[in-house]
Amino acid sequence: MKSLNYYQGLANEMVQADRGRDAMLRAMDDMWHNRWSLPKGISNLRWVHKVVSTDPHDALRAGTRVLSSVEPRIKLQPLAPNEATREKTDGIERALGWHFRNASRRRRANVLRDVVLSTLLYDEVVAQVVYLPEQIEAMKAFKGDTRRLEAARRYGPFSILVRNPRQVHVRYSDWMPESVLLKKVMRVGEVVDFWGTKARGLKNKLKEQGSKGVGGKKDWEYCTVYDYMDLDVRVVWAVPHAGGSMVSDPLGDAEGTGGVQILREKHDLGFLPWVAKVGGTTLEDEAAFQRMPLLASIYQSGQWDTQNIVDTLMASEVIAYAAAPRLKVSGPTDQVEVDYGEPGRPAYVPPGHELSAMTPPGLDQSLAVLAERIGSRMAKSTVPRVLQSGDFPSGTAFSTLNLATQSGIKSLAPYKELAEEALVDVFTQMLYWVKYANEPVLAFGKKRDDPGSQYTIYPKDIDLESVYMEVELTADVPTDRMARINAASMAVRDLNYSKSRALEQVGESDPGFIMEQAREETLDEVDLEIEKQRKLALGKLEIEKMVKEIQEGEEEAKAPEEAEVSEGPVAVAGQPQNIQELLKQPKFRERVHEVMGQGFNPAAGGSPPVQADPELSNRKKPATTKTGEEVAEV
Repeated sequence: MKSLNYYQGLANEMVQADRGRDAMLRAMDDMWHNRWSLPKGISNLRWVHKVVSTDPHDALRAGTRVLSSVEPRIKLQPLAPNEATREKTDGIERALGWHFRNASRRRRANVLRDVVLSTLLYDEVVAQVVYLPEQIEAMKAFKGDTRRLEAARRYGPFSILVRNPRQVHVRYSDWMPESVLLKKVMRVGEVVDFWGTKARGLKNKLKEQGSKGVGGKKDWEYCTVYDYMDLDVRVVWAVPHAGGSMVSDPLGDAEGTGGVQILREKHDLGFLPWVAKVGGTTLEDEAAFQRMPLLASIYQSGQWDTQNIVDTLMASEVIAYAAAPRLKVSGPTDQVEVDYGEPGRPAYVPPGHELSAMTPPGLDQSLAVLAERIGSRMAKSTVPRVLQSGDFPSGTAFSTLNLATQSGIKSLAPYKELAEEALVDVFTQMLYWVKYANEPVLAFGKKRDDPGSQYTIYPKDIDLESVYMEVELTADVPTDRMARINAASMAVRDLNYSKSRALEQVGESDPGFIMEQAREETLDEVDLEIEKQRKLALGKLEIEKMVKEIQEGEEEAKAPEEAEVSEGPVAVAGQPQNIQELLKQPKFRERVHEVMGQGFNPAAGGSPPVQADPELSNRKKPATTKTGEEVAEV
């Protein structure tokens, strides 16, 4: 294995190669954080009030909100065209989604939101997928503190760390990311606690040179930790320094505080446990132009600086003239009294004096027009205003609004694709870790009939040479979702389109679960229909029995009070009696109410109902559904 000096020199080359990129990324951070300084020509003027435009920040927030509000839809290609393999693949997809959500719960910020923001702000995504059981075992080997990792493991075995690209330097080839260098400023105590015995060299060096630095000029409270990793080795070293805001050079500083080795060994993972994706283009040679963030054109053209200067001058002028004189006094003295008491009170002007009102200074319209024009250009370069605020003129047609919304979403297409590719790598890294650890990973699902359902990812089911996965992010826009639903329903109805595929087009992250819920609800409706038909059939049998009893000469028909109420023909033994006439008898109606329930109104005429709710009856019933007559025969 090569020496530490070799890897320090390689790290220094990676850092120097990204100087142009880092300058651009710092400018992106300034616009995101609304950091801007006045030019020297106007910064010394007392009447100037600085105004910073939030348009770049608002554009980034709008793009992040649109692309990160819906869970990603994972689609893993089955390895065989049979039902068992498809069900197994669906289980793996749901397990990956479940662990992804738990990894987001563990972090302070949502993983999906950070991935989308990184694509918009930097046009680059760099993340680590950490398998906590493997990390805990490694830390136990060098007696590191594992309590935090043990607590974090309660949310699942995976941790997804989305890094700021400014802290990471990646060496790409034409095939893949070849090596990754992470630089991070940490307290010396944190490094010692994390690395345990591996940080013994750092402790010894600090002890040899005392609590003070070289010459006793500064305290060594911080250090910059460099973590280099490629497909074969991992090398970690620390460079001590005083302040926590600075970053030391990989080779050390001029005072002789070189890097202290913490780890230098080979690994047998067989893969690089980093996710590194860059958008933009490979046609450029300089790293600053290879990336095309959302705010790239604003940074390169200086539009944000121009807008801030114009807004500053326009606001400062209005503020400076806010206390301008409103009255002009003409005369030999200034003995004019103006009482600003009650409205309409007169001003006392001595003889020989004249008091006249002055026109207040107006707003410079050229500055206002220029500010509006620059704002429109920035909206065209980033995200349309319809996606930022949702404001549109009253009476706008839906088709016009939908077209404007779709056009705005199209401007985010490159960043949407980059985020999807980064998420594919994240989920693939999870499968790599399961295969490497050779232990099954459990996840829990959600079913109506089995809330505690489990999905298991078995290492034997993972073929590292044949992992084909897609991830789709759906833009969360009401008009877009409505258009998707209408198009999907028309495709299913008119073109015999697959319902599963239609649900995917609508934006559902788990179409299989939605279809399973629909099947369960349909079965519930069928069971309810069968139960209603059974009760109606039993009620019909009871009514026929009552009619038969009356036909056999029941004595109730001879009662005088009943004879007065019933004006229909009297039942004759051996002859069928009309049910319409029997319904006119009070006791018969009461008996029918008892059998059929209070919802049946015999006074409306007609025979007792033989079917349930029309909406349920109009639905297409399965072939196994029995009619009321068939149930009666049983």
